[in-house]
Amino acid sequence: MIIPFEGKVPRIAPSAFVHERATVIGDVEIGPESSIWPGAVLRGDFGFIRVGARTSIQDNAVIHTSPQRGTVIGDDCLIAHLAFIEAAEIGDACMIAVAAVLHTARMQPGSVVAAGAVLVGDQEVPTAHRAQGVPAKIVPVANPTRESIENSAMRYVEMARRHIADAAREQ
Repeated sequence: MIIPFEGKVPRIAPSAFVHERATVIGDVEIGPESSIWPGAVLRGDFGFIRVGARTSIQDNAVIHTSPQRGTVIGDDCLIAHLAFIEAAEIGDACMIAVAAVLHTARMQPGSVVAAGAVLVGDQEVPTAHRAQGVPAKIVPVANPTRESIENSAMRYVEMARRHIADAAREQ
């Protein structure tokens, strides 16, 4: 569902895929070749949400804002099933597993938030680091993650293309 709120209509790139069972409300912008999967909710009512190119927001993820701060998600990101992001900054080629990234937290390009982690407040995850645990502790990642995240993001771009093509055949 694409729902305007207080005169703000979601802006979705023509090449983006938004599943019919996803919900996108208000001041939301979704970049080219990004994908929003079933049950995902992007609620741009308190403030703005910006999603870059080729980013996958997977099933039942929730993206929200606060009245003081919007949410920005970069290019080539993987936002996993059931992830929760609110009023945070996510750089390019980041991955958030089944985790929460909250209120002024920041992820630098090529960083990861592990499953079950809660990243809060002014915590920042540097490039080639992972946040894990509750509250999150920041640890270096032994192998380069950015390239593998970008490769996975491209797999979701391809899957979205398949869904778009399949829907076109059904019409």
